[in-house]
Order: sequence, then structure tokens, then C-alpha cells
Amino acid sequence: MEKEDFNGALLGFLDASPTPFHAVANMAGMLQNAGFERLDERASWKLEAGARYFVTRNDSSIIAFTYPKQPPSSYLMVGAHTDSPNLKIKPNPVIAKSGLIQLGVEPYGGLLLNPWFDRDLSIAGRVA
Repeated sequence: MEKEDFNGALLGFLDASPTPFHAVANMAGMLQNAGFERLDERASWKLEAGARYFVTRNDSSIIAFTYPKQPPSSYLMVGAHTDSPNLKIKPNPVIAKSGLIQLGVEPYGGLLLNPWFDRDLSIAGRVA
């Protein structure tokens, strides 16, 4: 894969994944397209040698793995996280002043605030 193709695909994935829920759904789709089978974490698994699997939790975490044909002499694990620095809406967010209604937010993660000052913000995520 050429560097430009990789970068374009990465930027497309990031644009399509504004929340961990979106990122996990996108990764699950990519894994299924690559022949991975989805497992239910609450069920008993019957794994087949040489097969590829993935499991999700709360639609915000995903683990993918291959089940080797032969017992491995070592394991290779790679980890990442699906969340990223962002502004989270506070539990009681409504702020009414000067005739405006605003939402109170709080920073999450290692947030660099300066890049946020010149762009429109949107709301994405899950309401509980």
C-alpha cells in the first residue's frame, strides 16, 4: 500500500469515527470484511484452529485475534485505545445567560485547546 493510500484511508476512518462507538462499529465492519467472525463475550466459544475472531464490549471496545493452527512459541499483542481527547458534555450542561443557551463541557484527555477555537463543534456519542 502506498503512503498516500494509507494516509487517505486513515483520514477517512478518523472522519467516520467521531466517538469510540463509531470507531468500534467501523473496525468491526472491517474485520468482518476481512473474514473475522464476531463472538459473543457471554457465550461459550468453540474456536477453530486457523480461524480469526473478534469480540466487542459495550460497543466501545474491541479485541481481535487469530487462533493458531499450531501451539505458538510466542505471542504478539498490539493494543490501542478508541477514545481521544475531546470535550465532554457535563451532567447538568445547560447554561443560560445573555439570551443564549450554551452547553457546559469539560476537557477529557490530553486536550490541545487552541485548535478548537476556529472550528464548528458538533455533538456525537451516546445518551444514557
